[in-house]
Amino acid sequence: MARIPLNENGKGSLFVLYSIHNVMKSEKILKGCQVTFDTVPVPKEISSDCGMAILTASAEAVSVKQVLLKSGIAIKGIYLKTTSGYEETNDR
Repeated sequence: MARIPLNENGKGSLFVLYSIHNVMKSEKILKGCQVTFDTVPVPKEISSDCGMAILTASAEAVSVKQVLLKSGIAIKGIYLKTTSGYEETNDR
């Protein structure tokens, strides 16, 4: 995947989904939409479960969310990646 263009403050949006199956389906869908994203491990500070998540630039978060929901993919949580860690947003 391409390097995610985080903003000048190092911020991005992390989409945590309910299963690896949904992550893999999301990859296929987002590639078709030509959205810049990366598949990354879910950080330990978010969940102790092993899993993968979708990381995208914050500027693309609204469009990514719309595409995923329209495709029937439930979102477990959306987190703002900052230089100091992750903050959960109320934007599910």
